[in-house]
This record gives sequence, structure tokens and C-alpha cells, in this order.
Amino acid sequence: MTDDESKNISTLAGEDLIKAMEEWADRREHLAEDRTKLAQFRTKLAEERTALAHRRTQLAAERTELASGRTELANQRTELASKRTGLAGDRTQLAQKRTELAEGRTNFAGRRTELAEKRTNLAEGRNVLAQSRTEWAEMRNKLAEVRTRMSGGRTSLAQARTNLSQYRTILAKQRTELSYLRTGLTLIAIGTIFTRMFGLGYWSIIDAIITLMGLTSIAMAIRLFLKSYREERKLMQQLEKEMAPEAVEKRLEDAIQTHRFSGF
Repeated sequence: MTDDESKNISTLAGEDLIKAMEEWADRREHLAEDRTKLAQFRTKLAEERTALAHRRTQLAAERTELASGRTELANQRTELASKRTGLAGDRTQLAQKRTELAEGRTNFAGRRTELAEKRTNLAEGRNVLAQSRTEWAEMRNKLAEVRTRMSGGRTSLAQARTNLSQYRTILAKQRTELSYLRTGLTLIAIGTIFTRMFGLGYWSIIDAIITLMGLTSIAMAIRLFLKSYREERKLMQQLEKEMAPEAVEKRLEDAIQTHRFSGF
């Protein structure tokens, strides 16, 4: 403690008294906070005690239900004992029937021995048929592998056909674009011929429109042709990859593996 704190408040005056009062006020605030926390903790304990009381009430109710169930089980046990007594008499009758059935079983055992001999003969014939079936299965597997290779080749050809059809579509587009170019050149030639034939005048406006249409057609044709040319290059690169011997062999191997797993 400092010298100021060891002094009695009654002996303080002026600024020392104000400082001491502020310190006591701070301490009182801390005590008030601790008292609030203690009250909250006491409230929490009361809530937990209430919850435990509810749980105890629920357990008591469940215990009452279990007692009722135990009483019902006792009554059922009494009824089962009465039925067991009746079943004891039935058991004696069943024992007599069992003796009769034993005699019939002996007769059936003799018959079973004869059937076992026939079954042995049939098993020998079945072994022969199993060997034949194994040979046919091996042949079928070989044929399946051949069919799988052929299907892989067919798939490759179908893919190539699809790509070629796309290539044909691009060529058709390029042909259309070249026709646009040819039309534009034709329009420019017509406009030029009309200008040379009739000279400058009112009809020159129509000649200029025809020439402008030709230039527009040529510009559109060049733009579309460049776009189609880029698509054609991409498709050609894809065709070269797909038609390569390594790609074809890989597709065949994938088809064989798929066939094996599906057969398994």
C-alpha cells in the first residue's frame, strides 16, 4: 500500500480526499459486479435444480409404467404356464406319431439309397457335360473378345464419320461464304459497269448502293471465312489426334476392358 492509502479518510482534505473517494467508488463498482455475477450463478443453480426436479418426476412416472408392465407380464406368465400344461398332453400324442413316422423314415431311407445310386450316375454324366460347357465357354469368350475389338473399331469409325461430317459442314459454310464473296464481286462489277455506261447522274446513287452492297457482302464473306478457317484448323488437329494409331489402339483396349468388367 502507498502512503496515501494508509492515511485515514477523516484526516484527508482537498484533492487527497477526492482521490480517496474515487478509489472507494471504483472498489464499490467492482464489488457490485461480483455481487451481480454471484446472483447470476445462484439463478443458474436454481434453474438446474428445477430441471433435475422435472427429470425426477419423469423417472417416477416411467417407474410406475414399468411396474404396470411387470404386472402384465406376470399375468401372461400364468397364462403361459396353463398352456404349457395342455401342451404336455399334446406332446405325448406327438411322441406316438413320431414313432410311426420313424418307421416310415426307415422305409424312405431305403428308397433314398436307391436314389443316391442314380444321382451318382447322373453326376458322372454332369461332369462330362460340364467339361463340354467349359470348352464352349472358352470359345464364347474368344468370340466375345473378337466382337469387342470389332465394336471398338466400329466406334472409332463412327467417331471419324462424325468428325468428317462436321468437317463437311464447315466446308459447306466456306462454300456459302465464297458465294457471298462472288456475289459481292459481281455487284461491284455491275455498279462499275453502270457507272461507266451512264456516267454520273441521278442513277449514280443506285450504282453507289449496288457497289456498297458488294463491298458489304465481300467484308461479311471475309469475316465468316476467317472464322470458318479457324474452326477448320481446330477440327483438323482433333482429327489427326483421334485417327492416330495410338489413339485407335487405346480405344480398342478401353473397349476390351469395359467388356471384361461388364462380363464379370
